[in-house]
Amino acid sequence: MERTDDAGNEKKSPRINMPRSLEDVIEDAEQLEKETRKHLERAERLVNELYVFERAYAENNPAQAKRRRGPQTHAAAGPPPVAHDLGLARMEGGGAAVTIDGGKRIALPPTLAELIAILAADEGESPDELVAWKSFDRVCELLEKRLGRKYDHHAVSQLLWRLREALEAVNYDRRLVESAPAVGARLRLKRRPSAGALCAG
Repeated sequence: MERTDDAGNEKKSPRINMPRSLEDVIEDAEQLEKETRKHLERAERLVNELYVFERAYAENNPAQAKRRRGPQTHAAAGPPPVAHDLGLARMEGGGAAVTIDGGKRIALPPTLAELIAILAADEGESPDELVAWKSFDRVCELLEKRLGRKYDHHAVSQLLWRLREALEAVNYDRRLVESAPAVGARLRLKRRPSAGALCAG
């Protein structure tokens, strides 16, 4: 049925420039993503600065300081998971898009992106088939080198907690991020065979 106006004239449907409309929407979405990333980076810097202030206050006022703890979660059942592949694609602004064993993509801000890259690095000796542990001092050193600001053990512990929360938010097992005071931290990622081992096999 044709559409007509009050005078009986045929009404023409408005013409939509679909390519141009899509281009405008994509441009708006990209701008929103960029602005959101800036806000996240500012919030991340603020949180890290507050951790420093909190630690300084606790050291100067041990009787009054209260240890802040994150939300309590129930321990997951079964053996801890092992990842076989970590996909890490750098994004503009220093963050990274991460996937584990081809699972759901997670966008990490710069500090957490550097942290997971450090934890996944296969450097040094390992007591098992997983990548080597990195001491807290080593993690602090690498974060400072990559991000240009100081980190202490407390700040690293908080970052590890935030990384676990980020992974769990997209249904990864938080136990993939492993830490222990005596040895440090690592990602429970299986080591890749060395070139020599591949040739020998």
